[in-house]
Amino acid sequence: MYLPPVISEALIDSAETEGYVPGAIESVLRFGPHSRWRAGAIVTGSAKHSHAVATRCALLIPRRGKRTRKLALHPALPTDVVKSMLDAY
Repeated sequence: MYLPPVISEALIDSAETEGYVPGAIESVLRFGPHSRWRAGAIVTGSAKHSHAVATRCALLIPRRGKRTRKLALHPALPTDVVKSMLDAY
C-alpha cells in the first residue's frame, strides 16, 4: 500500500468531504509545537446527517486560522497509520 509521506493541500477539504457532519470520535490527535496543526480528531460520519462521500475523516485544527479542515480517510485505514502520516501522537 502506498502512503504519501506528506499530506498535500489538494487532499485537505477535497470534494469527498463536502457536506460532512461528524459523528463519533475514534481518536484524538495531538501535534508537536512546530506542526502546522494545533489539534485534531479522527471521526466517523453521522449516518443521519452527513451528505458527504467520505464516511471517515480527520478533522484538523490549524495553528493559524479559525476554520477546521477535513481530510477524507479510507474506513479500513488503521488509526496508527493515520497518525504516522500526519506526524501526530
